[in-house]
Amino acid sequence: MYVLSHVFARRASGLVREATLLDTVLFGIMNNGAAVSVWYYISSAPYLFPGLNQTLTFLLGAFLGIIGFGMMWGFLGAAMPRSGGSYVYNSRIIHPAIGTAVSFANAGFVMTAWIWVLAPWIADPGLPILAGAMGLDPSVVSWWTQPLGMYIIATLANLLGLLVVLFGLRFFFRIQRVLIGWSLIGAVLAAIILSVNSHQTFVDVWNFYAAKYSSLTWEETLMAVNEVFPLPDTWNFASSVGALLPLSWALIYGYVIAFIGGEVKSPRKNIFMGQVMNALLMLIIVGWNAFAIESLAGYKGMHALAYIDNEGLTGYNFPFSTTYLNIAAMLVHMNPFIGFFFGMSFIFADFMWIPFSYIAFSRGLFAWGMDRIGPNWFTDIHPKWHQPVKLLLTEFILGQIGITWYAISPDVLAGFSVEVMQLFSVFGFTAISAMIFPYVKKVRHIWDTSPHKEWKILGLPMCAISGFLTFVLVLTLIWAAFTSEGMEAIMSIWTPIYVVVWVSGLLWYFGWKAYRQKEGIDVTLAYKELAPE
Repeated sequence: MYVLSHVFARRASGLVREATLLDTVLFGIMNNGAAVSVWYYISSAPYLFPGLNQTLTFLLGAFLGIIGFGMMWGFLGAAMPRSGGSYVYNSRIIHPAIGTAVSFANAGFVMTAWIWVLAPWIADPGLPILAGAMGLDPSVVSWWTQPLGMYIIATLANLLGLLVVLFGLRFFFRIQRVLIGWSLIGAVLAAIILSVNSHQTFVDVWNFYAAKYSSLTWEETLMAVNEVFPLPDTWNFASSVGALLPLSWALIYGYVIAFIGGEVKSPRKNIFMGQVMNALLMLIIVGWNAFAIESLAGYKGMHALAYIDNEGLTGYNFPFSTTYLNIAAMLVHMNPFIGFFFGMSFIFADFMWIPFSYIAFSRGLFAWGMDRIGPNWFTDIHPKWHQPVKLLLTEFILGQIGITWYAISPDVLAGFSVEVMQLFSVFGFTAISAMIFPYVKKVRHIWDTSPHKEWKILGLPMCAISGFLTFVLVLTLIWAAFTSEGMEAIMSIWTPIYVVVWVSGLLWYFGWKAYRQKEGIDVTLAYKELAPE
């Protein structure tokens, strides 16, 4: 067949279906952040969106994040089970140029940006959380949170991340089961400790450590925070909706299963189940911890703890920050074994984002190569490890450049700015793809093979409905990012970056299309079919 033999770069991908349903679910949970996303929500939501109603936030998150977002990616992945992420879907359903620009921003740029942000996070806040949970003096790890120490830690993490992926997905999945399993157990253990202790016990333990470290009592802490950050007496709708932004870290990032669609066993079943299950499990774990913190510290106390974790407080002299893991450790009087388990649950979850970034970067660019919109070496697969080694080494170099930048100019909230880029360029366009997928003539033959073709409500395909709900979620998160006072400065810097990256992706597609045309290859033919398995 002309398309397969002359347009696609390879007759077979060379990738192997090795991921079980468990591996697939854990892969989604891994990118949803496990213990890290619990921290990000609890420490960011009350700080960026004071006055939130957590019940409303989580109900909206469950509806839009699971019925919408999770199912949408499941429908698309089951219909087009290939590795490459959103590029595969958007390039076939909307247009190759759009698919390429979206993937250029996500696989090509954002995955490197995640290494830029998340590898240094192992040093800070990772090591301070570990030291604090174990009751150690913060000076023990303080050097490692400075630029040189942070750079060393992040570089070692980047190198280890490369090695974890370099030896194949089977090896990666073994590591994933241990580290993400550890992180999930840590988050659940913290939730249990936070749940079984009363508010009075929390106040008594807080005041005990306040006396020990000559710090503010709990009542004094609330008054001191209220002077610089007015603590809300009641909730408001806008903050409750806006808090979906930090909650989304735990809900929407399981989409990354799309990057390994060609490496999942029984993909038409396991991809859909994996997308839904990972979001549901993370919603439960984050919600358990978040509601436990609110019950433990009180509504105003929940806001106070979030403020201190982000800004510090004059008179607060505890040798640890007020993360949920540190509070849980405090309640068991800094038991070093439990503290170590807590601290490492954060570090392990953060670390796993690094090898994932290698997987996503390499699978995205590999998919470009298969469609011939990139150099031929993009599709080189190592015969033993079944990995695109050259692409992995390329990402290592790019990641090191990003790590150097972060060590010089650290910015914890940069994680939100990277997320907003994905909201614009990945999730929004993919939602449009899902909405129109059942109705686009050029991909009707693909839709007709979907195992979910007959899933309908009132005659409307569930794929289109989930795409619409996802689009609503995306617009809500973009609104939250641009209206939050704490995010305004960051977004003013990153918005032009988004534009430059997107334009670069369009130029990449049209440039390679023209180059291949000179070779006598019409790359547009590739987008009428799925690439070979």
